[in-house]
Amino acid sequence: MTADRGVDRPDSQRRDLPVAGGAEADLAAASAQLSPAGPQALIDDEVVLAPAPRLRTVRQLLHRPKFLIGAILFGVVVLLAVFAPLVSRYGPDSPDYFQLNRNPTSAHIMGTDYLGRDMWARLVWGGRTSLPAGCLIVIMSFGLGVPWGIIAGFGNRLLDDILMRLIDVLLALPGLVLAMSIVAILGPSIRSVIIALGIAGIPGYARVARASTLTTKNLDYVLAARTLGSGSLSIMRVHVLRNIVSPLVILATLNLSGAILAAAALSFLGIGTQLPAADWGTMLSSGFNYMFESTAQVVFPALIITVTVLGINLMGDALGEVLNPQLN
Repeated sequence: MTADRGVDRPDSQRRDLPVAGGAEADLAAASAQLSPAGPQALIDDEVVLAPAPRLRTVRQLLHRPKFLIGAILFGVVVLLAVFAPLVSRYGPDSPDYFQLNRNPTSAHIMGTDYLGRDMWARLVWGGRTSLPAGCLIVIMSFGLGVPWGIIAGFGNRLLDDILMRLIDVLLALPGLVLAMSIVAILGPSIRSVIIALGIAGIPGYARVARASTLTTKNLDYVLAARTLGSGSLSIMRVHVLRNIVSPLVILATLNLSGAILAAAALSFLGIGTQLPAADWGTMLSSGFNYMFESTAQVVFPALIITVTVLGINLMGDALGEVLNPQLN
């Protein structure tokens, strides 16, 4: 009865009550009554307030010259690929047999290739192959590697050993060698390159996700969620993933440039995009044989790859500095 009367007292009187002995239990009950949904509502409130740091991160990025320069470089390349039909006078596969291996002219601002096709048209249309290929590679690696690492880190010792030994098998082979082996099995095509490089990129995300999960799973808010009866799947999705996503996003941003380079390298070797499709790697491969007749066939594909990779890396560096201030 005394505890009930204490809860019903106004706030000004309740502050004067001494906290001793069993009073902690009374205060916990009072807190549960003051919150309609109990302690779980307090945890939910923290999740709801999560977008505020994200908005602050965006504002900090917009004030960093490194990020702005990278975003402009990468954004221009993306816009050129999206609006390729509008910014190119010629089709990417339209030959002009009277203009073979030409350096830049007024009719062809970036010259022509060995079949007389306009290099500018093939560059902007090639972005429609190279950029989505790089993004799909990262999405595949991220989508498979992150859950793999979280499950390994959050599970028991036996499950962790099994999953990480499989990752060690993938790490036993260099990434490009593994990718070339998979492409050899599936056959040369851009789809095979995406699958091969996506599988080759899984170990990096899995190891980072596992290490972050091992650090996070014993923190107070995770233990509190487990005490409140949350299932393992819910804890991994709501409490673990949301708090380890920062290093994974940085890794994905930096890996995007590597994925574009790797896809171009495989296309250069002839096991990626197949002619006559426009792709930055195949353009380099084709122009290599005629580089002494027309340097434009090598310079401009290499230049657009360099600009794209530089833009992505600048954005990734700026993102890492904002999400990890101790690196500054």
